[in-house]
Amino acid sequence: MRFGKGRALAGLLWLSCASALAQTSEPGPTEQALSAPRPLLGVVVASQVLDLVFAVEGQLSEVKAHLGQRVQAGEVVAALDAEPLRLELGTRQANMRASEAVVHRAVLVVAQAKQRLAREQRIRDFSAAQAEETALNDVALAEADLQLAQAQLASTTARAAQAERDVNVARLKAPFTGTVTEQYLTPGMRVSMGMPVLRLVSEQMRLRFAIPEQLAPGVRPGDTVRVRLPAVNLELTAVVDRLSPEVDLSSRHQKAEAPLQVSEAIRSQLASGLVAEVYLQPHARPKGRVATTP
Repeated sequence: MRFGKGRALAGLLWLSCASALAQTSEPGPTEQALSAPRPLLGVVVASQVLDLVFAVEGQLSEVKAHLGQRVQAGEVVAALDAEPLRLELGTRQANMRASEAVVHRAVLVVAQAKQRLAREQRIRDFSAAQAEETALNDVALAEADLQLAQAQLASTTARAAQAERDVNVARLKAPFTGTVTEQYLTPGMRVSMGMPVLRLVSEQMRLRFAIPEQLAPGVRPGDTVRVRLPAVNLELTAVVDRLSPEVDLSSRHQKAEAPLQVSEAIRSQLASGLVAEVYLQPHARPKGRVATTP
């Protein structure tokens, strides 16, 4: 009997404790973010890689920048033989001046035709109607010739402007500061529009890596990653600033990027294509209070 009463008392005590725990919500344990047990594979890439091309065709006369050379933004790195382009510019400018003269003549013809028409209209009571009609036709023809001359002038002006632009773009300039990593052509070769001459790689380097889909939810822009470059024996940190919104269907990975902010001394050791080991930094996220209902 005493044993039965003891069990009943213990049961009541357990129920009262459980009820108190249900009514008082306590902060749960911290949730450790997923981190990769092994380093993720990454690669160092240049922020900008561009094949430099001419916007006009011609013969390559000079290449001023060569493999491994550092160039500044706006610096001339190659040039075409501009003499044929200058001759073409001179021809088109001469045609433009001729068109301007034709327009000027057409303006004078229109003015003279209108003067004759006005004179015929003043004396039409004393002259035949045919003379006035002829004057009207002369004005119409003169105005049509003027419009044609103006159209030809616009065309020759546009061609002259194009020739002047061709002369200006015969010098190839670097669009940003970087290093020449490839030279495709040599002086004397014929260059077509869009044919690459040099490849320019910017000095700003970025880290590009892939995150397995099971780890992707734990990575956000602003997270810090540890980067190890075995080839040059360097260890850096980087902050993720770009994260793909989708998982690649074939690899089941999500792409991420981070800029590599390094000093000039370290930058000289970095090269596009270096393999990197990327370590995700674990961070604790506090778990919120548990909501309960009475």
